[in-house]
Amino acid sequence: MILKSIILSSLVVGLSSCALVSPIFVDYNGVRRDVAQFINSKMSYSIADRRVLVAYAKGQQKILTAHQLNAAAQQQLAYERAVGRYCASQHISLKKLNQVDAKIFAHSDQQANWQQIQNLQMQIQLDTAQIDCTDKF
Repeated sequence: MILKSIILSSLVVGLSSCALVSPIFVDYNGVRRDVAQFINSKMSYSIADRRVLVAYAKGQQKILTAHQLNAAAQQQLAYERAVGRYCASQHISLKKLNQVDAKIFAHSDQQANWQQIQNLQMQIQLDTAQIDCTDKF
């Protein structure tokens, strides 16, 4: 019984310390605080997962100001989103990417920008053989 409580205590301390250590190993600079806290709060995410999600979030946050861009810049942003999503999905599940998207675009005005870029993204035919993801994530 004592051994169980010691193991349980060690597990709890180990998991909680991961949330404290993660900001040291993952640079959250440039990511909105609520999104960074969301990523950091997921105990099941490894440090590598968090790094990919933070890099992904930095790129996706550009969509928040899409309404200020002209049509050509919006098209370029949609292309960047498609490439970023493709490259990120080589390292992490789409489910986790969708969770971060849901956090970034939680408010209705943010969803309008996201929907506009997503509609443009649907018109893009990505040639994945031409995409170089080596330095993206």
